[in-house]
Amino acid sequence: MRVVFVVLDAFPHSAISSDVTPNLLQQAKLGAMSASGGESLMLSVTYSNHAAFMTGLPPAETGHWGNWAWINNEFGKTYDSGPQGRTVFDDCKAANLTSVAVVGDHKLLATMGALEADVSWPPAGTPPEGTPLDAYGYPKDEAVIEAAASTDLDADFVLFHLNEPDTSMHMYGPDSDEALAQYRRSDRSYGSLVDLLKPLWHDTVLITVSDHCQEPTDHPECVNLRDHAKAAGWPVQIRNDGTGAIVVASDEISQQEFAQLHAEILQLEGVEGGVLAAPNIYLVWTEPHRMFGRGEPLTQGNHGSPRCTQQVAIVSGGHPAAQTLGSAISSQRPGTLSWAPNIRDLLGISSQV
Repeated sequence: MRVVFVVLDAFPHSAISSDVTPNLLQQAKLGAMSASGGESLMLSVTYSNHAAFMTGLPPAETGHWGNWAWINNEFGKTYDSGPQGRTVFDDCKAANLTSVAVVGDHKLLATMGALEADVSWPPAGTPPEGTPLDAYGYPKDEAVIEAAASTDLDADFVLFHLNEPDTSMHMYGPDSDEALAQYRRSDRSYGSLVDLLKPLWHDTVLITVSDHCQEPTDHPECVNLRDHAKAAGWPVQIRNDGTGAIVVASDEISQQEFAQLHAEILQLEGVEGGVLAAPNIYLVWTEPHRMFGRGEPLTQGNHGSPRCTQQVAIVSGGHPAAQTLGSAISSQRPGTLSWAPNIRDLLGISSQV
């Protein structure tokens, strides 16, 4: 059996239709699609969800609360921290199974533990000179397809990732004409990847997901939670993460005092809600159309809030196990933490965890 895991970064479940995404819809019809899509971890951002795709571990165990991680009592970038747990790639190596990773965000290779794959692209996590890059400096979908086409895909586990949907929505907003055009282009790119899988289709289980979706951030002013906290002297550390933010209590603050701070945070203009995710971690999110930061928003679209937790979730393929897993996601909504256990079960490497 070959298991292929395809991530369309930020692609909205709501965009899947016969007109816009014929290739995605075809796989949904040939296999199964969760009616309400999948559900991301909070915060609904890229790197924490991608790491958890491959570990199956929650943020409380990894410290990956978003694109920022809280590890060893300090903040760091999640993509710099590594997966913080055993990955599917580790398990493949231990079981003498072959694995391949070809991704459109080179930082994801380290984030997901994919540098341990037998073959990974971009090589060593750095796009080769001459690689076509998008406006944010990530390999374009065309580069991913070209790399995949030149890679031996007769492997036990294959990871693909296309990044352009996320970049386009950040730049233009998820409801823009530009984003709609990108959805169509990305669906064609997805179709090209599926075509590369056809020679071994009878032995393939194809899992197609997105990590989150996006929402418009067209309000002219960001919610400046960090400066407000500093001015108020709150004993916390804060990192903005799009339409979400991570608030970490200092060691000297009591649970009661932290709870009082939650109430004060929720009174700040532009903040919609929050949830205590761990005794010292409070995740907050903005009102619609707002994002955290200072001054004018840097993007027309962003993510982080519970409004962006919906994921694409499709299972297809020619191997009989695709029908079994497809039935499972049809009856019970999958989420970020569902996929690593499912992949391990398909490959028979559960005992390696």
